[in-house]
Amino acid sequence: MKFRLATMALIPAVSALSATAAHAEETAPPPALLPALSGPLSYNPEPISVDLAGSKVYVTAIGSGYLGTQSNTTPGVDSSFADLSNAQVIVQKPEGVFQFLVQAGLYNQETLGAAFVKSTDYTSNSYGVVPQAWVKIAPSSTFNVQAGILPTLIGLEAPFTFQNTNIERGILWGQENVMTRGVQANLTAGKLSFSLAYTDGFFSGKLNWLSGIASYVDGPHTLSVVLGGALSKNYRSTFNTPMVQNNSTMLNVIYSYSGSKWLLQPYFQYAWVPDLPHAGTTKAQNFAVGLLAKYKIDDHWSLPVRFEYIDSNRPSATAANFLYGPGSKAYSFTVTPTYTWDRFFIRPEFSYVRAGDIAPGAAFGAAGLNKEQVRGRLEMGVMF
Repeated sequence: MKFRLATMALIPAVSALSATAAHAEETAPPPALLPALSGPLSYNPEPISVDLAGSKVYVTAIGSGYLGTQSNTTPGVDSSFADLSNAQVIVQKPEGVFQFLVQAGLYNQETLGAAFVKSTDYTSNSYGVVPQAWVKIAPSSTFNVQAGILPTLIGLEAPFTFQNTNIERGILWGQENVMTRGVQANLTAGKLSFSLAYTDGFFSGKLNWLSGIASYVDGPHTLSVVLGGALSKNYRSTFNTPMVQNNSTMLNVIYSYSGSKWLLQPYFQYAWVPDLPHAGTTKAQNFAVGLLAKYKIDDHWSLPVRFEYIDSNRPSATAANFLYGPGSKAYSFTVTPTYTWDRFFIRPEFSYVRAGDIAPGAAFGAAGLNKEQVRGRLEMGVMF
């Protein structure tokens, strides 16, 4: 679930990690399904495994926590805190015709520009203690079908901190869905790959979203086009399901270069929502661009950075609110130097968000009038 920037509430989201090679720089673990990693963190290359009917079932665990501080905090949120970011176990059978993955535990999916919620509350209010669980039928190495609680195809960043180059997800991620329930088909044909998913969008419980991704991989280069959105209107509005975003259509164009030292990922995002007469809002849209980059300094140190800009328009006074009020905009910068040693990691993070054309009460600070927020985070943990 992503944080809903429009109201400073939460909206989780996940990325196109599972369907693109945009995260191809992950360290090679044993046969694995998901969650995919963008590095610099990596799974244990020798996880616990047990035999099940002639196939191996692998067990992986992630434990991490972090300290945080921020300026212009929202009411009810301390300016400094300590919390868990992950206490999860992943059980998966990644081989054979029948495969499965179950991920369980506590987690937090912080997003820049949105209010902090501690992991126990976040877990219970978002996807529960089993945020991802699905089965896969793979009759061949080039075609498979998945069903269950799946990560979205939309976007670039992934839901859990250990999957990403940065601790917190960005403001573009805040517009996308994260986990979603439904069915997905995947096909690989040489350098091309395709996925098509029919789901409940922003975890709404209504199967009315259709999403697809097409990717082309040529050595270290990957180009992906992602399109998804609601096929019908749905006025459900919950912690998991922001009404505006859940009724939107989204387009991503993502390029990735993954070399020995550099990971570069510029991408474009467009979102559009129609008139929602029962909610009293009219059509609106936003355009956004982002750049994720990571430089590998040596075998222990790396330096990920992220730049983002998003701009929504306001064609009328009743336009839907994507951000900090109809017609608002924002940009962000994040840097996350990371140190890894064996299965352990530690990474500080500095981030800055600046909003513009805000609606009074919809931005930062006790009264929602401040236009900027500075954050610091320090995450440390182990991947078993």
